[in-house]
Order: sequence, then structure tokens, then C-alpha cells
Amino acid sequence: MKTQTWFRNSLLALLTMATTTAQALSLDWTGHYRFEYTQIESTTLGNPKNPKAYFLHNLVLSPRVIAADGIEVVAQFSVLGNANYPGSMAGQSFGIAAPTAPAGSSVMGRNAGVSNLEVRQLYLSYNQEYGQLIAGRAPVEFGLGMTYNAGNGPFDVWGDTHDLVGYKFVVGNLSFMPMIGKPYDPSLSAGGDVTDVMLDITYNNEETESLFAIFSQQRTSGDQSNDAGSYLAGTQTRAYNVRNVNLLIGRGWESFKFKLEAGFADGGTGMDIGGEEQKANGYGIVTELEFPRQNSNWDWKLRAGVVSGDNPTSNNFEGYALHRNYNVAFLMFNHPMGGYDLFRSYFQRQRSPACTTAPCAPYANDNALDEEVVSNTIFLNPSVNYKLGDRWSLHNNFVYAQLQVNSSTVAGNDISKDLGFEWDIAAVYQPHPRFQWVNQVGLLFPGSAWKEGNVDRDAAFTYGFQTKAAISF
Repeated sequence: MKTQTWFRNSLLALLTMATTTAQALSLDWTGHYRFEYTQIESTTLGNPKNPKAYFLHNLVLSPRVIAADGIEVVAQFSVLGNANYPGSMAGQSFGIAAPTAPAGSSVMGRNAGVSNLEVRQLYLSYNQEYGQLIAGRAPVEFGLGMTYNAGNGPFDVWGDTHDLVGYKFVVGNLSFMPMIGKPYDPSLSAGGDVTDVMLDITYNNEETESLFAIFSQQRTSGDQSNDAGSYLAGTQTRAYNVRNVNLLIGRGWESFKFKLEAGFADGGTGMDIGGEEQKANGYGIVTELEFPRQNSNWDWKLRAGVVSGDNPTSNNFEGYALHRNYNVAFLMFNHPMGGYDLFRSYFQRQRSPACTTAPCAPYANDNALDEEVVSNTIFLNPSVNYKLGDRWSLHNNFVYAQLQVNSSTVAGNDISKDLGFEWDIAAVYQPHPRFQWVNQVGLLFPGSAWKEGNVDRDAAFTYGFQTKAAISF
């Protein structure tokens, strides 16, 4: 009898301990699944057309381990990662994984190949009364997402992550967050790394919708770790030392809201041309205006911006690029198009991971995903959406743009600044706040700038179609 009592009490104690542990440690999951089909009639704007069409799908999972009050460990996994775009959320295209039974046969295969799981984020978050500690590989986001974009949208393919340590001090509506990061550090020895020193100061009054913020990033490298020569002209002779500063202001009223963000880059690239160091001095300015109307089915927005481009005739680097996630159109500034690099976006284009000897060429237009960026341009982007019912809405997006600088590398060749315009029409089905299905057509009417002056390249009309769906949980 005593043995039974002891056993019962011991079992009860173990169950109590297990319950207490389970309450102290919990695990929450969030994420999203994205599927898309994209087809573009011509990526050259001429003959041969070099069309492209592909399916993509991807699952992003974000577990959050709540170890104790205020202490969390956060991770993010990408299921079916894309080997051509490592670290992205692009997902795999249908058929890219070679069949495994029988191995290596494209016509006899019975099952698709397997893929590795990509870990994009892993960091500690410690919330206290006056602030938050972040340590690990964490997302970085600021302002409109034109420069720093974590890729939190359901259809976002790209996202910024940094290995960093930072502490966010919060006093009322004001926050102050110094951070130090390591974008690159190949070994334990000193001198071969790249270091980021960052500062985020934000004032955000949600009651008055008043917003002011500044983000500063100073990136420095050692002499050995400066690989700017993979993208920039010249001879590498010294370290990389460039500062990026972004300013954000915003204000909102009942019938009008606006935000404006300006980014500036300056410093030394460590690349010498003609005995002088190539300096970085690019900039980008974007404004977003909203005109909300209560109890109306119409939604009006306007975006406009100016982004500097790298002048091929100067010894400095004037290029500035908005984030790949900052899309103003379906085709223009999103998918690589045409016969030459008229946006001077070579420093942001993807190179094959298999290429080990610089300079490495970017992917061909018909083999590249939506990796083009907004650069070397002045653009105007009005959009109007109409709600057809509880679940359907019709979106219209219009973009007109001009070049900033002559991007032709042909000596003495004067080119037009007219980039033309694009009209995108989309039907959006959203039966649930966490699910949406988008069917979109993009019509691109290229301007004379695509012809590259005396080179007289093709600049014919083209169009694209995309259907995509995303579910968040």
C-alpha cells in the first residue's frame, strides 16, 4: 500500500513538473505559402524575343520559442529554396529538381528531387521595460522599405537579414537603436571582415500620425575583404568605407496621408581609377501619397521618385538602387528587359554562385527572376483600386519614367531619356484577410531610351501575365 502511494505521489509530481515546464516554454508558428506563374512575351523587346515562363512556390516558416517572459528565440526557414538565388524567398521553379528515381533521368523519372532547408534567420529577442535586445541573424527594415526591406509581405521574394547585436531603447513615442553587424567575416583572425555600424532613431506618434526617423549605416572593410571590384571599375587598392543615411518623414490626416524617404550614400569604394579613389555619392528620394475616402469603393495612391544612376563617363560611382522588393511596376524596374543595361543596375544584378572568377556576368534576361531594381530614373506612379464586392477588387497601376543620366557605354552616343510607360491591370480575389489571389496583366510601351541612340536597338511593345496566390498563417 505504501508502495502504491509513493508511486502515485511520484507520478503526480512528475506530471506537475511537466505541466509547469510546458507553461514556461511555448512555441508559436507563423509563415506564409506563395505560388505564382509568370509569363513574359519578350525580354529583349525585339527579335529574337527570348520569352520566359515559370512556376514558383515557396513556404516560409517562422517558429518563435517563448523561453520566459520577454525572452524569445526566433527563426525563419525557407522550404524549397532557390539555388540560383540563395538566401531569398523566391522558391523553386517547377521541374528544377532532377528526378531521383531513376536518378538523373529527365524522361524516366518518377519523383521530383529533394531540396535542402534554408535557415534565413535565427536571433534572440529580450524585451525589457525600457527596451529590447536583439542578437543574431535578424531582419532589418526601415521606412518605406526602399533601401532596407525585411520582406514581410506575402508576395515579397527578397529580404534583408544581418548578423548583428543591437539594443532598442524606447521612451514614449521615441526609440533609439544602436547596432553593430558583421556582413562578412570568413575567419577568426582579424582584418578580413566587413563591419556595419548602424543607428535607427524613430519618432512615431500614432495618435497624430506624425513620423520622423533616421537610419545610418557605416560599412567598412579590411583591405583583403573589399571585393567591390566584382561590380565596380578600377583597381582595388584600399578598404571600403561607405556611409548610407536614410531620412523619413510622414504625416496623416483623415483624407490625406504622405510619407517621404530620402537615402544618400557617400564614401570611398577602395577602387582606384587613374590614381584617384572612386567615390560613392548616390541618392534616392521617394514619396508616397494616399487619399483615403470613408465608405468609398475607390482607393487612390500616388508614388513618385528620383534615383541617381551611375555615369559611365565619370570616375566616381553615382549609382543608387531601391530595394528589389520596392516595385513600381510589373515589368519595368522589376524584370530585366531590353538589350543593354540602361538603368546601370549592374551592381545589384544577380551573378551565378557557380562563377568564382570576377567579373561574373548577370543572368540573361530570360533566365532571371524579378531581380531588376529602380535606378537611374525619375518616375511617376499613380494607382487606383476599385472594390467590386466583398471579395473582388480591380487594381490599375500606371508608371511613366525617364532616365537620369546617359547610360550608354558607347563613346559620343547621345540617347533619349524617354523610358516610356506601363499599365498594369489586376483582378484580386480576397475571401479572407490572410489569403489573396492576384491575376495581373502588364503592358509595357518602351520609350526611345531603350534604343540606345545610334545603336538603334529594338524597343517593341511587350506584355506579361502573372497569376499568384499567397496564404499567411
